[in-house]
Amino acid sequence: MSDVSKTTINLPKDLKKELKKIAIDEDTSLSGLIIKMIEEGMSKRNKNDVVSGED
Repeated sequence: MSDVSKTTINLPKDLKKELKKIAIDEDTSLSGLIIKMIEEGMSKRNKNDVVSGED
């Protein structure tokens, strides 16, 4: 992942706390966890677009 773009998002404190706990459990960083979750969501979204696009 050499091409990285930094961005800032605002998260509710409780959500950030939950995400940090998950990241610790999965032995990864908060950033790594969020990237993984976004990639999984994008993959699922793309699969749904293919299925919904079929007639």
